[in-house]
Amino acid sequence: MAYRELRDAQGRDWRVWDTHPQSVRHGSVPEDYAKGWITFECAAEKRRLIPIPSGWSELPEPELLDLLGAASAVTARMGRL
Repeated sequence: MAYRELRDAQGRDWRVWDTHPQSVRHGSVPEDYAKGWITFECAAEKRRLIPIPSGWSELPEPELLDLLGAASAVTARMGRL
């Protein structure tokens, strides 16, 4: 798993890593996510980007910030009762 940290124009610190599901059962993750995604997380929000761009972990920070801008916000899920 690759890992990066960056700061956006608003001064928020982001942690960035790639996620690869170890096993995918039918319906356990959306089909688009079966090959993995990049997670962007700061104190206030989390985003995901699919598909994982080749060489993302070596990109210059301005290009990584572009990927952050293209990532989709993750909505919080409530725990099951």
